[in-house]
Amino acid sequence: MKYIAPVAVWLYLVVTTVGEVLVYYSGPGTFSVDIGVGVIAMINAVLTALFLMNIRKEPPVIQYLMLAPLALIMVLILTMLFAFAQ
Repeated sequence: MKYIAPVAVWLYLVVTTVGEVLVYYSGPGTFSVDIGVGVIAMINAVLTALFLMNIRKEPPVIQYLMLAPLALIMVLILTMLFAFAQ
């Protein structure tokens, strides 16, 4: 097993986690910050699934099936943000 890809993904996740914290502390509680943190978290989830769960080696149909739960989670998060914004 080659260790370059998992180490690179881990390093990317560490950097984006630090980025999420910096984005959050730039203006906590604002709508744009919440959306920014959510987008960064979704990119991290996709990257983790593609590289660490080896979904990138699956057929394209399986790769597209992975996008359905991500879309549903995005709708859930946006609904919760709008519900708590009032």
